[in-house]
Amino acid sequence: METRIAYTERDQLPKTAENDRERRPAGPMNPAHRAERAAELSVHACLALLLLTPLVWSPDTYFPFAVGKAVYARSLIAVSFALWALLALARPRWRPPRTVFLAVLAAGLAVDGLSAWAGVSPQRSLWSTYTRMEGLVTTVHWVALFVVLAGTVRTRAGWTRLLKMNVAVGLAVALITMVRFHLPDLPLFGLPSEVRYPRVSATTGNPTFLGGYLVAVALLAAGFLVRSFMRPVGGQAAWTACLPWALTAPAAVYALVLTGSLGALAGLGAGACAAAGLYAWLGPTPRARRTGRRALLALGVAGAALAVAIAVRASAPPVPGDDPGRAFETVMLERATSAERIGMTMNRRFRNWESGLKAFAERPLLGWGTGNYFVGSARHISEPDGPQLVRDHAHNMLVEEAASKGVFGLAAYLALWGWTFVLLIRAARAAGPRDQALLIVAAAALLGWFVQTQSLFYSATNWLQQILLLGFAAHWEARLRAGDGRTRRQPAAPVRALRHRAARTAVGALVLAAAAGSLASSRAVHAGAAALHRAEHEGEFLADMERSVDAFAPLANGPRVILINNVAANWPVLSRDHAAEADRLLAWMEAEAPAALAAEPESWVVHHALTRLYRAVAATEPGYAERAERHHARSLELAPNLDPLEPPLQSPRAR
Repeated sequence: METRIAYTERDQLPKTAENDRERRPAGPMNPAHRAERAAELSVHACLALLLLTPLVWSPDTYFPFAVGKAVYARSLIAVSFALWALLALARPRWRPPRTVFLAVLAAGLAVDGLSAWAGVSPQRSLWSTYTRMEGLVTTVHWVALFVVLAGTVRTRAGWTRLLKMNVAVGLAVALITMVRFHLPDLPLFGLPSEVRYPRVSATTGNPTFLGGYLVAVALLAAGFLVRSFMRPVGGQAAWTACLPWALTAPAAVYALVLTGSLGALAGLGAGACAAAGLYAWLGPTPRARRTGRRALLALGVAGAALAVAIAVRASAPPVPGDDPGRAFETVMLERATSAERIGMTMNRRFRNWESGLKAFAERPLLGWGTGNYFVGSARHISEPDGPQLVRDHAHNMLVEEAASKGVFGLAAYLALWGWTFVLLIRAARAAGPRDQALLIVAAAALLGWFVQTQSLFYSATNWLQQILLLGFAAHWEARLRAGDGRTRRQPAAPVRALRHRAARTAVGALVLAAAAGSLASSRAVHAGAAALHRAEHEGEFLADMERSVDAFAPLANGPRVILINNVAANWPVLSRDHAAEADRLLAWMEAEAPAALAAEPESWVVHHALTRLYRAVAATEPGYAERAERHHARSLELAPNLDPLEPPLQSPRAR
């Protein structure tokens, strides 16, 4: 028998201009209205295309997933922000409402900027690396997306449609994940082989990033499933409305299991417990609250069973002839029940967090600068196995925010998360059953991601999910304000000067210039990463490495370090058999070294590379011994427990 919760419109917040679609004037539109409509549709098209980010990758670049997704997302955000800005300058109704979210995000950006300015490498803080594609520039783009969402997606119907599209993309990712696991040799969209198989990363490049994304997809699909059973009085919940969500939620969970990500499993568990707990507390009917309590109990039993399985497996004596390292065929069960694996992982994490906290204590106010965690951490890391276990991230966002941005950055981070959960709970209490279902799973998905970030960091795929859900929460903050009658829809930061056409024209020109700059930088980033890919796989190594260095100066240190390490590794052969080429390469490296040090003066990675180079050269030209010792001494100051002469993270190839 069909389960249905009946309600009337009186269960909803009051209707206002803020939460209902504005009526368009009847009759033909004039040219100005047509231009406005075209810009609006273009913004929504960009938003729809952005939802495809988890599926995007660039096979012609050296870091195909990080670079491909970042370039794709940044480009679409730049275009959508420029179009939105023109709309907002022309008509105030397109400006985002006043919300605490906007203020907290702006404060966070201000702290990021101060931290970058005061940090050890402002350039790295701004632009990050080809490997990660993070930095303040990326954060600015995602905050810009939040502003666009707040200004253009203004109705419940609009948000419901956007979230449904997001879940549909998630289903596609889940299906690709299943195919990649069950048919690993099948060439699918040209994706590279799964290097961590049987763990699957599909279109994200990393199983943990994929797992974090699928947590949000699974919980949102579950929310839509619950919502599909709820219709206003007189309505019916057809099985066709339930079927898509009934298929998507378990598909996403199964795909998550195939990632083998323990952090994602913890995030899913935390999110599911939060959703069950919120329904047990705020459910619209006694039956809903009972269901929430039962779900919470079932999740508790599942957690207890997992703990028992870990204990039993840890205490069981090995069976002769069995593989002692594998007890289950399912990769998630194998990893989640292995006390040895969990202990080894946590031991490394604790060492990393300890060094990060010591780095925070050394620079407590504004930290080492965004993206410079590895600089502060290396001064205190105690890993016995060298740079292979030194991380460029804390794998814990609380530690990373503290070490990278200091106490002010940590405060902004906690303020954003704290307000997010307070607001979503307030909205869930005020909303009717159908809206409440989405609000509860939005809170659950965000909590799941927060839990996972205590052992991970951000990627473009996960940024997209968080900003999307923060935009949804901000929409409800505006609805609550309108429902309380405390404020009308107003610009977030009204500026008197914008009343003048000349001022609006100037601001519009600046926005268009910024968008053009963003697109140009994305093109240059892609060119640099593509040159790296050609150098590694198909092109002329030195020529393509030079193109990579020259393509985009803020990211040139990555290819510079690769070049320096390659010359160092090949110097004995070069100096013996190709003296002229050796002299040319040495002169080139000496020209690049000052630029590398100017960009990252306290990077132990750069000093390690230069130590290797000059030690190798000093074997044939003793005059370079002093330089080698100088960089060696500086390396030990920056990373006392790391050996500068140990092979680099990716040992160069002789070419």
